[in-house]
Amino acid sequence: MTKKVLLVIGLYLCSMTVLAAAKDMSWSGWVSDSKCGAKGANAEHAACAKKCIGEGEKPVLVTDKDQKVVGIDNPDALAGHEGHHVEVTGKMTDSGTLHVDKVKMLAQKGGSGGAMNDMQH
Repeated sequence: MTKKVLLVIGLYLCSMTVLAAAKDMSWSGWVSDSKCGAKGANAEHAACAKKCIGEGEKPVLVTDKDQKVVGIDNPDALAGHEGHHVEVTGKMTDSGTLHVDKVKMLAQKGGSGGAMNDMQH
């Protein structure tokens, strides 16, 4: 009896972990470069971000909510969005970088700190 209960609990916990890990999240922010980071979280930085990324700096997402600089696991997903205000959908990797599955353009006006929440379910 005890073994069956432990087995059921174990299977439940495993299934919940798989479901939680598979959920995509969304973040809004500015695509900047690793050299400028949060200083590049505005529309005026677009030309600089394009230049720096073109010269080898890594693209990053600077989140609207807290200006956190998040590395990108698959930089090609943000190609053409350098310096743009975007909403990205994806998953955080074990290494702490963001794997981007989808990119959506947001309003380009203003600076950092938009009204959208950083994480949305």
